[in-house]
Amino acid sequence: MKRGADMMHLVELLQLDRLPSDLLREALTHSSYVNDRPDATDNERLEFLGDAVLSVLCSRYLFDRYKSFREGQLSRLRASLVCEDTLAEIATSIDLPKYLLLGKSATAGGDRARPSILAGAVEALLGATYLELGLEAASRLFTRLYSDVLERSDEDWADPDPKSALQEFAPEAVEYLLLEQTGPDHKRWFRVQVSVSGKAMGEGEGSSKKRAEQAAARMALRILRNH
Repeated sequence: MKRGADMMHLVELLQLDRLPSDLLREALTHSSYVNDRPDATDNERLEFLGDAVLSVLCSRYLFDRYKSFREGQLSRLRASLVCEDTLAEIATSIDLPKYLLLGKSATAGGDRARPSILAGAVEALLGATYLELGLEAASRLFTRLYSDVLERSDEDWADPDPKSALQEFAPEAVEYLLLEQTGPDHKRWFRVQVSVSGKAMGEGEGSSKKRAEQAAARMALRILRNH
């Protein structure tokens, strides 16, 4: 596999040493690569399987963790865990973009950083692990992939969409200002400030402008609720 030496880092990080190399390669192969290499197999079938596996694993985690939450709350939390933004953030955190096999045109077009492609690759890895090693192994991979995400506090989970919650809590004019944008195209980092009625109420950072705005809104909510 291309970048074989670097690939070992991913294998060690995610403990995928029991996954056959051809299946791992398939999980990381985007359909655009098959356009250039018809002998290759893309990851779309594994992505389909991984999507279902991820839903089950997220549902079980939330069911066990938040015993007082009703169905609607659990469904909203699951949606925030399995959404494209969260999966793309996870992919970026483990440098998954550099391991993807993409076609020449897709690579030239910057698709290596496209959230939908990154999200699909994460799902494909879960699908491949489940297919080869079973649900228990897929659950362990889920825990490793989501280790940072699952460390969010109960307060954070209480507002899976803090921007909407802030708008409801403070119906006055809410404005977001991009303060800083750093990093290469495949690993952007954003810093945003949120103001309510012209008064700065918080800042947030994230791997996308949306995530930075959500973080800023969450900080503003904490301040407003404590007043």
